[in-house]
Amino acid sequence: MIYSSEAIVLESRDYGEADLIVTYLTKEFGILNLFAKSPRKIKSRFGSSLEPLTYSKISFIGREDKLQKIIQSDILYPFQKIRENYKIFFKLAEIIRFLLQYSSKREKNSELFNLMLSILREIEDSNKWENYTLFLKIRVLSLLGYLPDMKHCGACGKSLNGQSHYLKGFILCSSCFLKNNQEYKDNKEEGKYIMPERVINFLNSFLKWQLSHLERVKINEKLIDEVEVFIKKHISLTVKL
Repeated sequence: MIYSSEAIVLESRDYGEADLIVTYLTKEFGILNLFAKSPRKIKSRFGSSLEPLTYSKISFIGREDKLQKIIQSDILYPFQKIRENYKIFFKLAEIIRFLLQYSSKREKNSELFNLMLSILREIEDSNKWENYTLFLKIRVLSLLGYLPDMKHCGACGKSLNGQSHYLKGFILCSSCFLKNNQEYKDNKEEGKYIMPERVINFLNSFLKWQLSHLERVKINEKLIDEVEVFIKKHISLTVKL
């Protein structure tokens, strides 16, 4: 049986002397690992369509419980400018690594695919690429279920107002933090810290923004740094639980 889908290359790795295993984010089948025969040869029919971030229409064959084989890959848009910008590519690679490590294979997620494609299109000709990569990172965490509730206390469920605290993957109100913090006496404990109210407010608002808004707004650099610190700590802790 022949399958086909729009797809974005996430990564490719060598397989033997001339073959590749290519990992795609596809519109119809989610994340797939596919076998590409001899694409590293000079006369390969695949050309540059297997380069990271390339948006293509692909066809492949094989049983779903086996490594399926790419038989056709037609470039729809190469996103070459993004690959050539080291800073942008580095930021996107960080998000891709998370996707590859913590998202399920062969699980259709059209929203995730459309988000990735839309962000790549916007970044291509934007001077505000930091806004787009930050938005993509947060939305990916949300879509995959890794972003904690930013509106309600993770213990009592009441609305978060005023100072909040991060404790072992949850955001708690001050009252619940004091109740649940007895076993964590050391203030340097990796899994806890005071959650700045401005970070919570920003994330709640940021998730609702339209892409057009990202082009018009300049986000405070200190706030971006605080958000990045929270995301890094949260991911490092959540994946251990």
